[in-house]
Amino acid sequence: MAKVSIIVPIYNVEKYVAKCLDSLLKQTFKDIEIWAVIDGSPDNSVNIVKEFTKKDKRIKCIEKENGGYGSVLEYAINNINTDYFLICDPDDWISDNAVELLYNAAKKDDLDLVMANYYEVYDNDDIKHKSSISAYPNVFTPEFGKVYNKQNGLDKFLFLKESPHAKLYRTSIARNFTFPRKVSYTDSLLFMLFVVQCNKAMCLDDGLAYYLIEREGNTMTDVNPKIADYYYTVFTSTVDQYEKGKNRNEYFYYRMFLKFLRINVYLAKIGDKKVYNEKRKTIYKLLKICLKHRREIKKCLKYENKRKRLAYKLYLIPAFSKYVYIYFSNKIYKSMR
Repeated sequence: MAKVSIIVPIYNVEKYVAKCLDSLLKQTFKDIEIWAVIDGSPDNSVNIVKEFTKKDKRIKCIEKENGGYGSVLEYAINNINTDYFLICDPDDWISDNAVELLYNAAKKDDLDLVMANYYEVYDNDDIKHKSSISAYPNVFTPEFGKVYNKQNGLDKFLFLKESPHAKLYRTSIARNFTFPRKVSYTDSLLFMLFVVQCNKAMCLDDGLAYYLIEREGNTMTDVNPKIADYYYTVFTSTVDQYEKGKNRNEYFYYRMFLKFLRINVYLAKIGDKKVYNEKRKTIYKLLKICLKHRREIKKCLKYENKRKRLAYKLYLIPAFSKYVYIYFSNKIYKSMR
């Protein structure tokens, strides 16, 4: 009987999915099941997966109507029967011993979450770059191999990277999450809400996943304006579910405030100023959510340097927040040109 489920959300990835599935079948830990969920993909991905099911019965080919990444996660998490699961995006792959190391660590100390480092790789390039596990090292950098709980720093896991790479989750904790449909970045919602609810976690220094990012030379100056709407949807859904839950994390709203700031920087890459200004209105709504919790956010400003502390305090003055937001976002936009 499988002990770990590996969820593979599949949509338009026929070029990469075979390499992903090959890496999963090579796992040294054999008690796995692979949920390859075809999310209404119009390409040949489904036929590739079906060929793999003939090779190994541990692979399940599941076809569903297109609902987006979050719909795949919600469907799979609510239907798997294993105690733990991990997510492997179909254009990525994992090390042969990834599941073994993650699962053994989880079982040894009865952990809810085990996460490891990963490598960033480029298409058609053998060079790999190890990525730091910390998204905000000034706030929190974990001690590898240490068991964290609510008394010794687990709440600060919110400041680690949210992407699904090399993360093993306890299934029962994630079953009650609701994922927005047909938007990106729902893996962020999973990680944020999970950290709030879990009780024991650990980080491993090993690089266990390979994250395929855009090849060098591709332009990063323009982004799809719809991303603003995706961010807004996931952000508000995360906050809403957090506030409806019973568990609390003293860093939650500060982490969401930092997320707002990063979203604003990312959207400044939109090339059309008129479109950018329109989408900026959407993102400003996120700042208004943060303003409701400015007291909690201000308590965490001690982790920032003096310059950022001053800028963030200006953001958090209700009477001036809109003007401060416009001023700083204009400066960011100009710096991106």
